[in-house]
Amino acid sequence: MNANDIELCRVYGQMSREYLGDVSWEQSEPRLREGWNRLRRDPAVEWDRAEPLVRTFWNLAPRIE
Repeated sequence: MNANDIELCRVYGQMSREYLGDVSWEQSEPRLREGWNRLRRDPAVEWDRAEPLVRTFWNLAPRIE
């Protein structure tokens, strides 16, 4: 995973949290997985590799209710 992939994880995690607001990670994860598979730039960066970073940035983003 390179710096561009990490940046994409950051943006995706933060924007997803802002968009989904109070929806829990557990409820959001299937939707986020599907979105990642469409959004990722490098097909080699599977969700299982990206998910920990996306989740970290999701947790750091403020909730918008």
